[in-house]
Amino acid sequence: MAELHNPHDTLFRALLSDPGRARDFLRDHLPNTIVGQLAPAPPEILEGSFVDEALAGSQSDLLMKVALTSGTDAFVYVLAEHKSTPDPALPLQLASYMVRIWKRCAGTGTARLRALPPIIPVVVYHGAEPWTVPDSLRDMIATDDPDLAFLPGAGYILRNLRAMEIDALSRNAALRAGFITLRQEALAFLAEIAGSLPEGTDLRRQVLEYVLRVYNVDLDALRATLRTGGHNELEALMGTIAETLLEQGEARGLAKGEARGLAKGEAKGKAEGKAETLGRQLERRFGPLPRDIETRIAAAAPDRIEAWLDAVLDAPDLAAVFAQDRPH
Repeated sequence: MAELHNPHDTLFRALLSDPGRARDFLRDHLPNTIVGQLAPAPPEILEGSFVDEALAGSQSDLLMKVALTSGTDAFVYVLAEHKSTPDPALPLQLASYMVRIWKRCAGTGTARLRALPPIIPVVVYHGAEPWTVPDSLRDMIATDDPDLAFLPGAGYILRNLRAMEIDALSRNAALRAGFITLRQEALAFLAEIAGSLPEGTDLRRQVLEYVLRVYNVDLDALRATLRTGGHNELEALMGTIAETLLEQGEARGLAKGEARGLAKGEAKGKAEGKAETLGRQLERRFGPLPRDIETRIAAAAPDRIEAWLDAVLDAPDLAAVFAQDRPH
């Protein structure tokens, strides 16, 4: 794996950097009055972050450009709040990020300053504590006189993942699995997550990496759960990730021996699988195997099994497969 960054930021970006999942997110989480104005095309994910450097460990952001049915464009700015307790300064921070976006959009052209695109701010929160942050900057200003309340932004759309029903998280199965993981509930929904994230996909690895980096897991219990559920590929992938995380000092709640034991278990499982494959191929070509051959295969090292697997393709009989091992 490449250099590891903040686990919350890594998973958040993995979930929404895919245009298809980003489109589903907008249709699931924006008000119907806004969704009805979105053109069918998926959003364009724009490069860059506007989060203050000092807050980069607790906030992530993503800027999307969306086409409207009117023929114009708008921005959707998604800010993820990763603190377990909400930050009451967030509306002020959000307003400054929106101003930065408009400044970048306008550049040095005065004409652009007279036609700034709309920015739809969305805050995604998955912390454990209730959301107690003001709804807008207006609620933070100490005046009841609207003539004195000059605001850069009227408010934001809050999506509190913890307060939502599971089915309401998203109609996109992969996106829902990622949000469940951010909610710290992946272990309770392993079957759904395994079924929603196909084998071999980057997001499957990223979700499992997030669990190992952020959750306090009982590795043996998790292995047993995965094995019982028939998720052998997830168990093997976990071993690879756990060993890498441990080497980089990123694993949380994992003992070094546990991670290495998991990796060894993965290697043992692969070797046993190759031995079974060899046995099946030999029986298919030459019939039932003698007991001494079965014993020999069971005790063989992985590289020896590999050599026999190669030999079985061209050998005229059973003895020829193992002839290369006999002393001359």
